[in-house]
Amino acid sequence: MKRLMNKEEREIKQGKIRGDPKRIEEYRKRISDEAYLDHAIKKIATDLSHYLTK
Repeated sequence: MKRLMNKEEREIKQGKIRGDPKRIEEYRKRISDEAYLDHAIKKIATDLSHYLTK
């Protein structure tokens, strides 16, 4: 928990995206789909709620 309080650990660092260009393009297509994005947000909210109530 102490590590989560470090600001440096939580910030998104700017840099070049590394990885498979095909996978990156696939994720970009998924994100542009509103139904997928809505599902992903609900899943994150559910997981976060579960984590916080533990």
